[in-house]
Amino acid sequence: MKDEMVLESTGKTVAMPPRRPRFERVQLNTRVRVEIEQTLQRFVGDHNTTVQSSVDLALAEFLAARGYPLPATDDGRSR
Repeated sequence: MKDEMVLESTGKTVAMPPRRPRFERVQLNTRVRVEIEQTLQRFVGDHNTTVQSSVDLALAEFLAARGYPLPATDDGRSR
C-alpha cells in the first residue's frame, strides 16, 4: 500500500502521484537566527513541506530577484 491509497468511504483505490525528479544537492552549512528557525519550523508544519524545500525555494527567489536566475534544466525547469 506504499504507492496507493485506499479510500475507506468508497472502497476505491487512488494512485499516488509520481515522485518528482530530484536535483543534485550539496550540504550548505550556515547558521540562522533563532527567530528565523522557529518561524521556518512553524511554516513547515503549517504547509506540510520540508525545511530543505523551503530554503531551496527561498534562496532561488532571493537570487533571481537580484539578477541571478538559476539555469534551466533539459526539461525546462529551473534547478
